[in-house]
Amino acid sequence: MLSYSTIQRHHEDLGLAIENRTDIEWICLHIDKCAQQRQLSEVNLKQINYAISNIPTGRQRRLKRARDQVLQYLYDVCDWTLPPKQETRCQDSALKWMREIQVFNGNAGTLLRGYHQQRQRFIANPNSGSKSELAWLLIVLYIDVAPLPLSYWQAVLSSADPIEFFEGQYTLKVPHPTPIAAFANDAQPSFTRLPLPLFAYQLLQQYMLQQTQPPTKNALLKALNTMLSAQPYYLAPRSAAKWQRTFQSLWHHHYQVPAELLRDISDPQRHVATLPEHFSPTLPLAIKKSLYQPIVFARQENQDGIKSNSGKPYWQHKELIKYYRRKKNASATVPLAPSWTQDNILPKLLFHFCESLFIEGGIKRDNLPADTVDRYSNFYKNLAPLSYQAACEPEKLAQWAQQAFETLDEKDSQAWHFYQFLRSVSQQPLTDHLDLSQFEKPSLPARVDPFRLSVSQLHLVIEHLLSTSNGHALQRLFSSVAALLGFYGALRRGEVLRLRVGDIRQVVNQNNHFQLTITRTNEGRTKNRQTRHVYIVMPEVAAKLVRIVIKIHAESDHAQPLLALCGESIASRASHYLYPVTQVLKGMFGPHVRFHHLRHSGIELTYLQGLHLAYEREDNHLATLLDDKAMQTMLNKQNCLARFSFWLEGRDFSDINDSLLFDVISAQFGHAHYATTRRHYLHGLERIIPLFKPHKRHYSRDELRFLLDMPTGSNDISRVLAELSPQYAALPEQAKKCYRPYYSEAELLNKIAPKQPVSKLKQQWDENEWLKIWTANAPRQWHNGQVFHLINGQAMRKLTTGELTMRSLSQAWMLLGQHQGLVLDKKQCTAMKHLGGATIAEAFISENSARPDEPGKLDIVFNCPCNQQTLKAFQSLCHQGFLKSFNAKLTLVQNRKSLNSHKLELVKSHFARKQDTVLHDVIPVGDTSLNITLHTPFSAAIFKRPLAQYFADLLTTTT
Repeated sequence: MLSYSTIQRHHEDLGLAIENRTDIEWICLHIDKCAQQRQLSEVNLKQINYAISNIPTGRQRRLKRARDQVLQYLYDVCDWTLPPKQETRCQDSALKWMREIQVFNGNAGTLLRGYHQQRQRFIANPNSGSKSELAWLLIVLYIDVAPLPLSYWQAVLSSADPIEFFEGQYTLKVPHPTPIAAFANDAQPSFTRLPLPLFAYQLLQQYMLQQTQPPTKNALLKALNTMLSAQPYYLAPRSAAKWQRTFQSLWHHHYQVPAELLRDISDPQRHVATLPEHFSPTLPLAIKKSLYQPIVFARQENQDGIKSNSGKPYWQHKELIKYYRRKKNASATVPLAPSWTQDNILPKLLFHFCESLFIEGGIKRDNLPADTVDRYSNFYKNLAPLSYQAACEPEKLAQWAQQAFETLDEKDSQAWHFYQFLRSVSQQPLTDHLDLSQFEKPSLPARVDPFRLSVSQLHLVIEHLLSTSNGHALQRLFSSVAALLGFYGALRRGEVLRLRVGDIRQVVNQNNHFQLTITRTNEGRTKNRQTRHVYIVMPEVAAKLVRIVIKIHAESDHAQPLLALCGESIASRASHYLYPVTQVLKGMFGPHVRFHHLRHSGIELTYLQGLHLAYEREDNHLATLLDDKAMQTMLNKQNCLARFSFWLEGRDFSDINDSLLFDVISAQFGHAHYATTRRHYLHGLERIIPLFKPHKRHYSRDELRFLLDMPTGSNDISRVLAELSPQYAALPEQAKKCYRPYYSEAELLNKIAPKQPVSKLKQQWDENEWLKIWTANAPRQWHNGQVFHLINGQAMRKLTTGELTMRSLSQAWMLLGQHQGLVLDKKQCTAMKHLGGATIAEAFISENSARPDEPGKLDIVFNCPCNQQTLKAFQSLCHQGFLKSFNAKLTLVQNRKSLNSHKLELVKSHFARKQDTVLHDVIPVGDTSLNITLHTPFSAAIFKRPLAQYFADLLTTTT
């Protein structure tokens, strides 16, 4: 249930009044009764309003105000969807908030002037021993770091170690009073991160070394009132909320921070920090081997022990639990994970869940006994089967999880254990698209899962996807383009899968600029049920791959999915094109990273591009923080303008209404409100706040001495200046005295910050590099021994030149093993030999054909004796084997002297299938034989020669 204390804390942080406890709790009780999800319907709101109207006293007014305050909290913090009129009222509250800030504009100007005077005096004599060190530190934090509520500054100053060097700068960790980070636990609390300028860093460091006990909020307010009411400020004392509004006004005007961003940096609950990365540029060997390998399902007749003798599912995790119970037995062997099965993948998922509990422990304990793990997994008997296909589709997986959750008994904690199992499921590469938010209490703040990739990190992912020899060329191409669209287009997983050929087009005369249409298709709809257009700009090395995909689909129907062969199901596309991307992401960045984090990263890149335009920053403004030249390239003015060209329409950025920037960005990603984009996709403020401030500025010698922790008046500053500025050393002595250093903070940081490790990231790519990697790993020949490589280098070249269409290739792919490929084992090769070897011939087209200009098709022809050995070979190849999809014409060529034999009956009853045609040809002389002609849809011009050579080599190898 909603808590009065959390709502009160939220309103106090905003400096807003709140109704008394009884009225707030009355509203919370009524909301809790009618809302089971993060939304309040129009009907529910009417019920609450009706209950308020039945109260005959003036309490009605207080309850209406309490209703608005509670709904404001649910809208801002818990991400609730409210009726349109109520949402408008919540949005209007931001205007009232900004009006209250504007009241303090005059005081903000006075405050800034006084701050500059006091700062100059302090820099000239930092060891003056002022009794107001705490107040001075607080003013510096308010002006240089962020205008936070006083309660947060009290929490920071009470923290044992709030400073962390992160991504090339010192940062301040601001704890959240209520956990909103997905990573939050006892060892790692939820927090946001603010950049800490060097001046504030030195002051805070000194304070942390000297403090004896943490300050109280009242002590901070008293110190602030005392200092700001004296010289040089002479401001009237005021409450903590009004001081915050004064500092917010200063940020709004001095740093040119718009209202929406001002709210972001004023409220730490609106952002979640990312954690330091444990990044490996190389893939683990196990993932390298399994990448693109087809998932082999256990056979139905013998599912590797998946089913017991009774026919019920066999749960392999029970064997794992038994093993850990008798682990003292040295002869016991660890059970192997079960195989995937098409009709139910739960045995494998449960095995991995229990395995992780044994290896990694539980949430609170490192080691769990077998009986505890058995109790944690005792819900399995109540679960309905989860098919492989349903697991691949987000909507079906979410529906299964919700139905399973509702069937469990909450009294014996089954529901909680099942939720922990779902958390494990959401970390598995196959099912990492499971959204757990539907199982969280709607009255709790929405959890944020922060992670982001840089451009160079994404490009390293693409190299891993392209450079392996596993899979086939189209798999590697489609997976790579899926990752590129997920990042540069910031598309959701389902949007990548459902994107059609007609939904993407290259912008005229812009090779690396694409327009996407995200809309409803036969396979699903958009999350908000609305169509949107997304404009993508990417480096040329990446754009080449996207253009290849567009080109090979030149003859495809516009409704054909883009990243797919014709006729391929959405479940197949998910497991063969998106699953490998997830495997690589987890292998490089850890098990918590999902395909959806590509969308997080793409949104942040677009956001940074917009702010670079708005603040007219150079592409190197964030160079030290990003440590990524490829990302800096995406932030140069040309790429930033190209990204927003759909909005600018040739105008300069200064000519448009830039207050619409955040709304334009949010609309690109399918968000009705910027609040959704800001809260869930923009992590931390360490890259945002530096954009408000100039990249470089002038420093006095006294300030440099303080920042570099040098004694007052030290002449050693000349040596440092000579190191930082080569031109300084060449100046004459008199000119050196007048020299005004002009540095960025990054240059000064190099003198005091810990040495950063050398970047593991590759920074530059040749435009054709990925194209070369892709083609280098495609087989050059159509076949190799018993393996027929349908999707090879020659086929890819023919696709791009138009000699081969995607439709023709897809037909062959469907009939020749699909993703498993065509690989004939020894038994099938022997059967081919018994049939006399295959002859490849172009199908005869009648002169009376309706389409005489239609490209010729292929027939696979066998001439063989008609006997039991031939029948057995034919059945193994055409009744069950790889030729079963082709219709056959069976012609029995029989000598007239042997018409009394039963061969014709044998052909009709045992050889022929329902779809086959049987002909009887009587000859006067010669041996009786059976002519088998299999009709294929394969293009004779493309496949005649390779298939003929393949079957000829098979016959030679078998012989």
